[in-house]
Amino acid sequence: MGATLPSIGMEKLATGIMFMMPVLALSSSGGMSAAQLFILLLCGWYVRKGCFDHCVQYHCQLAWIALGFGGYFVVSLARLLWFHQAIHTLDGPSRLLFALSCIVFVAYFRPRIRWFWLGVCAAAIGSGALALCQHYVFGMSRAVGFTYHAITFGDLALALGVMSLCAVADFRGTRLAPLPILALLLGLLASVLSESRGSWVALLFVVPPLLYYGRRTHARGMLFAVALMGVAVVLAYLIPATSVAARVHEAGMNARLYFMNGDASSSGGARLELWKASWMMFVDHPWIGVGRESFHDALQILLQQGRLQPSRALIYASSHNDVLNFLATGGLVDFTFLLLMYFAPLCFFMSVLKRARGDRHAAALAGVILIACFFAFGLTDVMFWLMAPKIFYGMMVCGLIGFCLVGADEGDLDGGLRSVDMRAAPTKG
Repeated sequence: MGATLPSIGMEKLATGIMFMMPVLALSSSGGMSAAQLFILLLCGWYVRKGCFDHCVQYHCQLAWIALGFGGYFVVSLARLLWFHQAIHTLDGPSRLLFALSCIVFVAYFRPRIRWFWLGVCAAAIGSGALALCQHYVFGMSRAVGFTYHAITFGDLALALGVMSLCAVADFRGTRLAPLPILALLLGLLASVLSESRGSWVALLFVVPPLLYYGRRTHARGMLFAVALMGVAVVLAYLIPATSVAARVHEAGMNARLYFMNGDASSSGGARLELWKASWMMFVDHPWIGVGRESFHDALQILLQQGRLQPSRALIYASSHNDVLNFLATGGLVDFTFLLLMYFAPLCFFMSVLKRARGDRHAAALAGVILIACFFAFGLTDVMFWLMAPKIFYGMMVCGLIGFCLVGADEGDLDGGLRSVDMRAAPTKG
């Protein structure tokens, strides 16, 4: 039996939700959680009307993605039952599981992607304006937005700013044409004012896909945007008021002092000490780690064993590196699911980019950029340990997967992108 088409009113509601999703990520602490709950309830309400039918036909392409996000929750549940952990340890994994509903939501209700791009641009522009206000009006040394965490704010602002470039083709020839460039610049500004050094590393990861895949649909516009991004980075480094150069030199000095004298008293030294400790934990407990809630206790044990020096690193509860944190606290079991949550969506987006055009190509490119950003952010922070970036990653990745499914048939994801209007496929009920 075919799926019942959603009403025009529901399509508009879905469009509004997808517009608000990136905006809520930086404008409130619980905004995305509320959006996720609403999407989950809406998908549950429409189960009998066949909202899952469109996704079922892509079960082969979506299986590994579902295994990554869903399997991580199953492993977390097993840990809770076996080790008698607190129920709150399921909070984060459950948000990643529920994020899968965004695929169904977008694929069934078919929100207009232009409004999603407007939301991405609005969030990036708003983050820059807010960062300017917090830094220069309220005198805050580091902009934190409404996330109350400078690194998270800077990371998400930069990711949204770079993702906004995927809207260049959609906005071309309209009054909205300058918006992606403005969003990029203000997203970069927010990142600079947050003094999040990990954000700047991400730029090295996003330029190759922007140039290689972006030139298909964005042509000279993408080349101009990437060149402008490079100029902005150089200016940020050269202008003393941004503190970028000072932060870079500080990081280099911290690293030299650590490797030469074992000095872990600085911010950079403490990170390196945490990475060393995390590897020790993994070597001691390679399969299941020391436990997701036991990182700090494991640090103290290593100190008592004389394997770590007394330092500021001992106050932390995570590795400040996603890969090492998963290995230390969850062993190879958790690390396997981290790889799936990165590479299963990445392979999906890459398969779409091979032959897709138009909206699906832009959505897939945004997905690749988002994953590249998060991988880079995770080199110096723990994106899957904090709640805000975890929900952001899950919902945005799954939402973009949904946009890749809209208007596609199975050939689109197996190597041939045939443009098909999916509105004609279901039967009206």
